[in-house]
Amino acid sequence: MKKVFLTFMMMVTILAVIGAGLHHGSVSQRPKPKKAPSCGYTIVEYGKGIDCNGDTVKLIREQGIQVLASR
Repeated sequence: MKKVFLTFMMMVTILAVIGAGLHHGSVSQRPKPKKAPSCGYTIVEYGKGIDCNGDTVKLIREQGIQVLASR
């Protein structure tokens, strides 16, 4: 009985691994997500940030939060 159970479990595991690797449609056929325009920034450290173009920007403290110095 153990051999039958172990064989069954191995078959189920193998089928699950094979099934997980199958994809429906190729990558080129999938619709590409639309890129939304960004005007924000990510704070890296106090006084410095990175904008949506990857440029380093200066941040200043205004009313308890950090905002772009160019505002």
